[in-house]
Amino acid sequence: MDVNVLSNTAPSRVRSGVKDVLDGFRSYPVWMTLGMQDIRQRYRRSMLGPFWITLTMLVTIAGMGPLYGALLKQDLHAFVPYLSLGIITWGLISTLILDGCTAFTSADSIIRSVRLPLSLHALRGIYRNLLIFLHNIVAYIPIMLYVGIAPQVSWLLAIPGVLLIVLAAFPASLILSIFCTRFRDMQPIVASIVQLAFFLTPIIWRPENLGTRAYLANYNPLYLFMELVRGPILGKLPSIGVYSTTIGITVLLYVIAMPLFIRFRSRVAFWI
Repeated sequence: MDVNVLSNTAPSRVRSGVKDVLDGFRSYPVWMTLGMQDIRQRYRRSMLGPFWITLTMLVTIAGMGPLYGALLKQDLHAFVPYLSLGIITWGLISTLILDGCTAFTSADSIIRSVRLPLSLHALRGIYRNLLIFLHNIVAYIPIMLYVGIAPQVSWLLAIPGVLLIVLAAFPASLILSIFCTRFRDMQPIVASIVQLAFFLTPIIWRPENLGTRAYLANYNPLYLFMELVRGPILGKLPSIGVYSTTIGITVLLYVIAMPLFIRFRSRVAFWI
């Protein structure tokens, strides 16, 4: 093989990978339309449409709040908002992880037949789950009315938290989708880990319940990302350490994802 061909392979692969990501972001009309269509397809011919998402979340909170409040002997006026925001934010984080696993395999027909950036399929899932989160957060309004919570200016700090979760979700989706496409056993493994993480993350319980070991919750990155959204709304602003750690994790994900995507991007069409 010609030496010049070998020497040009790596730079060409890098350019192709970077171009794929840039073209993916530029194709926002496509992945926004596909993400919206996914939701419409799921609730086609239903009377409430996507607002079934909000109603389902509200019923879940109404069932779990009083039950776990009684089991844990918590004041419902303080516990229900904590639980509600925990479940809503966890729904965003967990579905971003799970859908990241199937970003490529769920779009196999499109990948085989249409020439589109691969990164677009990861962005499609992220946008879809962001829309679902916006529907779910509406379920917090009845909780506010029930508890008597008034909106605060500090709640706006939850918006950067959601944006940071979305920023971290993109490289995480690329990593998970590549591994889960190549090794199909990875998807149920990740699903099992996410299910276990629900109980290990302070969603139903509080870190203070661990007593002197409350600091252990800070070693859970999912909890830190959750507090970026839940903390400001509950009036507990995240510390500089929480922001710096989550930003560091996000940067690390990009450092891992980009070389991985550049290296295996061309093989995805054969793996699916």
